[in-house]
Amino acid sequence: MHRRIAAAAALLALGAPVPARSQDLKPPPGDAEVFLDLSKVQLGPVTSTKEKDQFLYTVQLEKSRMTRHMLEVVYDNAFQLYQSGDFKGARELTKKILDIDPNWTRASMLYSAATTLQGSRRPGAAENRFMNDRFQEGMVLYRDGQLAQAEAKWKQAVELSPYNLKVRYWLHRVRHELAGLHFERGERAWRQHRLSDALDQWYSALVLDPRYPRLAAVISQAESDHRKEVANHRLQEALALYGEGKIPEALSRLDAVLAQTPGNPRVERLMGELRHEMADQHLDQGRRYYGQRRYAQAISEFKIAVKYGYDPGTADALIAQVLETKIREKDEAVAAAKARKKRQEQKAKAESEEAKKEEDLKKKELAPVKPAPVAPVAISTGPAVITPEAKRLSQQHYFAGIIAFQKGDYQEARRQWTLAKQYDPSNSDAQAGLERIDRIYSEGGP
Repeated sequence: MHRRIAAAAALLALGAPVPARSQDLKPPPGDAEVFLDLSKVQLGPVTSTKEKDQFLYTVQLEKSRMTRHMLEVVYDNAFQLYQSGDFKGARELTKKILDIDPNWTRASMLYSAATTLQGSRRPGAAENRFMNDRFQEGMVLYRDGQLAQAEAKWKQAVELSPYNLKVRYWLHRVRHELAGLHFERGERAWRQHRLSDALDQWYSALVLDPRYPRLAAVISQAESDHRKEVANHRLQEALALYGEGKIPEALSRLDAVLAQTPGNPRVERLMGELRHEMADQHLDQGRRYYGQRRYAQAISEFKIAVKYGYDPGTADALIAQVLETKIREKDEAVAAAKARKKRQEQKAKAESEEAKKEEDLKKKELAPVKPAPVAPVAISTGPAVITPEAKRLSQQHYFAGIIAFQKGDYQEARRQWTLAKQYDPSNSDAQAGLERIDRIYSEGGP
């Protein structure tokens, strides 16, 4: 495409041999007319593949428009050269146009005419003969019943000689007859209930002869019937989708039906019923979500129900209830978390105090006890008197001996129990412990 644009620009810049009436030729378009001013297009960042494709497509369209615009200017200049009798210049310009766009019919026709007439000593007479030949060719085709070919031939002639009244008359006549043929074909299709085919034929007739009798009326009637036919077809599709439980798809079809036939009472009534059913479905789903404590989904369902026609005030009340429940449960959860944390702290504190007590007791039990100095007791022949303090100390040494014995420290256990006996000779437990140690040693123990 960019090569074509460059070629067209070069064509405009160089042009062809300029006749005496060169001041009548159109100047080539300036940059402001031809090129797309991208600085005025607020594109923003183009990142996605889709955006890039759309941008490239827009650029391609703009390039095509630019090329077509330049070629139109060149063709107008070539046609002016042809009318002034400079057939060689017209031929060279149209040749360059066809090098860029070989399918341009008007340029091809002008090139053919300029080639035929090039070198004529009397350009006006030669052009008249050329036009008369084209007219006669069209008449031969017309008499043979080849109306479309005759129309094309006379259309070319009118393009080259717009003020030739004879050619214009016969072109109008053949177009009127062709329009009549298309009109009759459209009527046959209409009677066979082929509305699309009938409209195609009648629109073809409209292009050929916009003033053909009754054409506008039958097109209007056919368009109305065609809309009703399409609407009825879509209505049947909507009913089928509704029967399959596809209510959103059915509503979409009904929207298309209303676009074809606005104010259709059957369609509006059916749409009302379907929208009411959809609203009920979303309400039920919202209540289920509410029961499952999925509050965000519940609110979303209530809002969708409003879109389908549910009363907004009632929906707002339901949403407010959901939000209130959500806030209350959040407050209750926070209070429960605080109470749980407080219970855990109290429990931890109680366990810590209990552990500290046990540790203090264990330390106290394991601490070595220095025997209290015992005042010399006068020997008497009567039984000794044991004080409560001596009994307490005796028991303390007994327990220390048990701990040492459980650890396997028999020497320490013997020492502790011996002290217990010294404080309270009647301590039978300490005596039993000493005897047990003696048995261990007598049996070969440590």
